[in-house]
Amino acid sequence: MLAWKIVTVISVNMEIADKPDCMSGTTAEFDLVAPFYPGLERLVFGTRLDDARQTFLSTILKANQVLSVGEGNGRFLKLLNTRKFAGRIRVVEKSSMMIRLAKNHVDPLEKLDLEFVQNDFRGCQVGNGFDCVITHFFLDLFNPPAQLAVIEKFAELTDEKATWINVDFIPARTWRGRMLMWSQYSFFRAVSRIETKSCSDELPAALQSGWSLIEAVPYLGGLVVARRYQKTGAEKLNS
Repeated sequence: MLAWKIVTVISVNMEIADKPDCMSGTTAEFDLVAPFYPGLERLVFGTRLDDARQTFLSTILKANQVLSVGEGNGRFLKLLNTRKFAGRIRVVEKSSMMIRLAKNHVDPLEKLDLEFVQNDFRGCQVGNGFDCVITHFFLDLFNPPAQLAVIEKFAELTDEKATWINVDFIPARTWRGRMLMWSQYSFFRAVSRIETKSCSDELPAALQSGWSLIEAVPYLGGLVVARRYQKTGAEKLNS
């Protein structure tokens, strides 16, 4: 039976507030763009971002304890919930609107243990022992030091053979790509108050945090890359 749990505190005016042990570390807000984001994404990129999200779907389906950070409105979660028939998925998402939309995408009759945690991942306790982490277009919201802190936390929360699937934009190499990325980041800084001004590649921070890159698949001429990492441990990298 599907478990619906939202780790939040509801105030009298029905606003969702942070839980005391989950400290907010970012001002980014996506409630405003949540309803029309899928249409905006399709308008600009077609279905290519969805294709990228599904690159390593088979790996995720085999995992037992999945941590999805920055899930968004739940389109990938819907696919995962219809294809995955066992295991536990914990979704961490700061936007209350994104969580509401994600819940609408998921069939509550599916036999999957699903839990939503509404908060900033960096200051929130979400458990440990995960064997798979999913981040789709999440780390591009942060600058390199913040990326490193998040990725190090992935290593802390996962078991020794864990897999991490990351799909994200990387710095553009062409004039057209740079203009597109400038427009995108300017929009989200104005509307959603994201922290970073430009795109940063997560690969250096991943390697520093004890993750080994196993496979990478480019999309949109290399502007987006789907990467599959395997946990190696920092001690192995330094040996």
